[in-house]
Amino acid sequence: MSEDKTENIVEDISSDNLSETEEIGDNNNSSIKLSGLMGTKLGMTHSLMDDGRVVPTTLVQLGPCYALEKNLKTKKTSLKVGFQDIKPTSLNKPKLSYFSKLKVKPVKYIKEFDLLEDTEIKPGTEIKADIFKEGDIADVTSNSKGKGFSGVIKRHNFAGLRHTHGTPQNQRSGGSIGACAYPGRVWKGQKMAGRYGGKKSTIQGLEVLKVDIEKNLIFIKGSIPGSNGSLVFVNHTRKGNGFRNN
Repeated sequence: MSEDKTENIVEDISSDNLSETEEIGDNNNSSIKLSGLMGTKLGMTHSLMDDGRVVPTTLVQLGPCYALEKNLKTKKTSLKVGFQDIKPTSLNKPKLSYFSKLKVKPVKYIKEFDLLEDTEIKPGTEIKADIFKEGDIADVTSNSKGKGFSGVIKRHNFAGLRHTHGTPQNQRSGGSIGACAYPGRVWKGQKMAGRYGGKKSTIQGLEVLKVDIEKNLIFIKGSIPGSNGSLVFVNHTRKGNGFRNN
């Protein structure tokens, strides 16, 4: 693809297609039932309950996300969802061509969520936090905070060696990592010191305390992975009375 053609795609997205997306986005489809949505972690606070309890609370700004396209599969239907606007010049040519075909404005993140009811959804339809309600149980996924190279006590909760009866100054060491002649090697998965955190993590069974539809905020009971400003995926729980049983 030549540079002139790339410039034409950028101009199409920034002019005609943007106006079409804004018109579609004005008609919010609250009947869309998704398994989850993308958002940004804002930070933690506390909530005062009716019975006087003070509950630690995490604020997440869900969306607004935009519907891209549906994928029809054998047993389920899913919907590709885009989140967070981005400049067209920051994307490569294949992605620019993809958004140009759908006639939607470019987004930074794309994620596919299950669609419970197969309804008609136009590309660019805005999806807000109203897919959740107070009392729902959610599973939150994000990249945990990276803590660098850590020892076995911090990384795997080892008890360490005792501090008495002549133990040398190696109480925080990992101890033995293998046997003698058999197996003659270190087993795979042996708990040792290494890089701690900075990987995909999920916390299940978190209660949604409150939903602010105007500001696209949801209040989640407890803590969730990731630092402030990180991308999070909030899904209806798959266990018990979750998304598929509603």
